Amino acid sequence: MNVLQLGAQNWADKYKIPNEIAWNYNTYPQAGIKRFDLVIITEGVQLEDNLWSKLQWQVPPYCVLYSPFAEKDLSKAGLNFINCQEARQIVEEPQELIDQMPIRFFHGQSGLRFAPTKLLLNNPERIFMDDGHLSLTVDANEWTNLGSYQQNIYIDPQRLFKFSLEYNRQTNVKVRLRVIVQPGAGDGNPKDQYLLDFSRNNEERELPIGLEDSPRFANVSVEVLGKGELTLGVLHARWSRRDYGEFLTGGKRLFDPVTGEDIAYYFNPGDLRPPLHVYFSGARRLEGFEAYPLFRRNHTPALLFTDPRLAVGQFYTGTAIESQIKATIIATLKKLGFNRQQLVMNGISMGTYPAIKLGAQLSAYAINVAKPTVNLGQVALRARLERPDEFDTIFDIDRQLVSSLTSEQLEQLDTKFWKLMNQTDLTKARIYVGYMKNDDYDNLAIKRMQENAAIQNARLFVRKGFPGRHNDNNAVVQWFVSRLVEINNAFGRGE
Repeated sequence: MNVLQLGAQNWADKYKIPNEIAWNYNTYPQAGIKRFDLVIITEGVQLEDNLWSKLQWQVPPYCVLYSPFAEKDLSKAGLNFINCQEARQIVEEPQELIDQMPIRFFHGQSGLRFAPTKLLLNNPERIFMDDGHLSLTVDANEWTNLGSYQQNIYIDPQRLFKFSLEYNRQTNVKVRLRVIVQPGAGDGNPKDQYLLDFSRNNEERELPIGLEDSPRFANVSVEVLGKGELTLGVLHARWSRRDYGEFLTGGKRLFDPVTGEDIAYYFNPGDLRPPLHVYFSGARRLEGFEAYPLFRRNHTPALLFTDPRLAVGQFYTGTAIESQIKATIIATLKKLGFNRQQLVMNGISMGTYPAIKLGAQLSAYAINVAKPTVNLGQVALRARLERPDEFDTIFDIDRQLVSSLTSEQLEQLDTKFWKLMNQTDLTKARIYVGYMKNDDYDNLAIKRMQENAAIQNARLFVRKGFPGRHNDNNAVVQWFVSRLVEINNAFGRGE
């Protein structure tokens, strides 16, 4: 990892730098280095104003640390830099901080899901409500092993792992994981096992192991204690940054206190000037955020959301999750000093559902979407004939929204969505929709948008169709990106 230190005294002369860190001291700009993973600002810093502006786009937000004594040495441009980067004050001893850098500030993100259907159950008499939820009655006076996951979890070299386990929190049953860690070769030591208790609060649990250069594997089993009904959901295994972020440095969680499910969001401050772009990631097998480079290049403030529930996401649905998303957007607007006519809601495919629904409810300046997928009942109804063996997770998603997967209830699900849309005021909104003419997911989205009274009253309603099925033509995504440029130009951000 590339670390840049700016200041009067070189820490590398006084402290031990790990081998995996390339330490750069007061060498900025430096030929051949386009990106730094971390910038450290210490006393006596001297940097020209134009270089602060340049450096801002060569280091990610939240990856700037500064000594409290360094603020007095910073120019107005330097102070703006630490503000735009959401910089943290250094509160640790330098050596302790240096040792933690590879854990907190590594490049990249990753997370894996393990459905309860992947559990090898010791007692097979359980009820699978759907692919993502297992229902069982527990009567255990001592910790009892339910079963182990079929697949061992790969622990990457130089990475720590943490776990999040979904289960209904309103139960008298306690739940924990037993994790046995073994090296890439050999059976390992039975003593290398850890108990991760999820009964105390809503936090994730980190596997208490150190970094190693070689890969390792973790065997995970579920244990329960108590009496009552338990609904067990998906197990999530994610790279850990300790307390420095969810997926990306600076990322945060939104948590459903009833189901134990979570989604994540990331605020990129950009240059702190309007508009605020909100982007909802689409369906993802690997957990993490989408489109970070795109919105970082925009230079605008941006909120990125990702939904890691079920197999590829759950369309950001659920009362607790939706309300927290809206509250996060409103709080971010307030933090920036923006109003709702400086808010832009964006999404592609799965991300279009919250972008359209919440964008309308929040009276956003613009809603920009590609491959709209909002008739979740219709997507399920078309599966057998129009899309066999593809995106079957829609049945699990809809199962969270209706009591029974009948044609009547699925149609009512879509009717409810459009009734809610009709209750919104879009008279100040600009709506951009790129859609597929032969969409095999939601073929009714553009038709119902054209029929919807609220959308027809929008200030601007632009739509463009592209030939092909849902995933056939990437030109629709390029059209979506072009609309970002158009919207930014309206805020005076043209070249």
